Formats: sequence, C-alpha cells, structure tokens
Amino acid sequence: MVFVQDFQVVEDPYEEVLSQLRRDPAGLLGDALGAAQREGERLRARVGPRSWPAVLAKTVEVHVGPLRPVADGTVLSFGWASRGAASLFPLLDADLEVAPLGSGETQVTLRARYEPPGGALGRRADELLLHRVAESTLRVFLSRLCEGLERGGSAPGARSARAV
Repeated sequence: MVFVQDFQVVEDPYEEVLSQLRRDPAGLLGDALGAAQREGERLRARVGPRSWPAVLAKTVEVHVGPLRPVADGTVLSFGWASRGAASLFPLLDADLEVAPLGSGETQVTLRARYEPPGGALGRRADELLLHRVAESTLRVFLSRLCEGLERGGSAPGARSARAV
C-alpha cells in the first residue's frame, strides 16, 4: 500500500465545518473529486505519453462511510474506485479528519492509501512517476473540498463522480 497525507486549514469554526460536512458529505466529495480528476489528467498529459489522457480518463464511484467522533475531532472514511477498467486504476481508501484549531479555524487532514495496479510493473511506475500524480491529485481534491467547506456548500465545478 502507498500512503499519502496532506492537510489544510479552513478559516471557519469547527462546528460550522462539521455542519457542512454532515449536510452532504457525498456531494462535497464528488464535487471536489471532479476538479482533482481534471488536474490529475492535465498532470499526466504533461509527464506522460500523448495517449495517456484518453487512456487514463475515468469515472469513479465515491463510497462514503458515516461520520464518527475521535478524540479531537471527527473522521469521515471514504473511498473511490473506477467504474470501468478497475485493473488499470488504484482503489483509494481514505480518512478525512476535521479538528478544531483555535476558536475560528479548523484543520482538515486527508490520509489516503492505495495499491498501485499492475503488480511489480505498476509499483515501479508509481515509484517513478505516478505517486507524484496521486499526490497532486489528492492535494487539489483537498483544496477544492476545503473551498467548498469555507463557502458553506459544494466545491466549484460539475460533479464527475457518482457518489454512492
């Protein structure tokens, strides 16, 4: 398994951020994922063969678990999987943790795990290149998600994922 982690600070109180997350977690995740997928495809196009964007374009299903309290905040477990060509794309398993950071800010932390597809060759490609694509994609995902939480609604862009 490959581990990726990032965090951002939302300039809203914890209770407000948690309220937004409770309202429509699948919608927030789906909207943020659409923006992240577009950025991931642009990055692949810059670093990979010309045929990669069309070959690697995909639609994913987002699976959202229940919100659960933890010592200092709340965690939302979720994952996504490709709707087609599952053997070509990694399954992602992640936790999104929101925690108070002072009286008016909230820290949003994303911890994700994935197994590169394609056996030994896929793991090597991930080590050389694709892990950077994954990190960038998840960073954009977290950024768009936090933008949506700060605005009290969904992230910019149309949904390109089907939330389940």
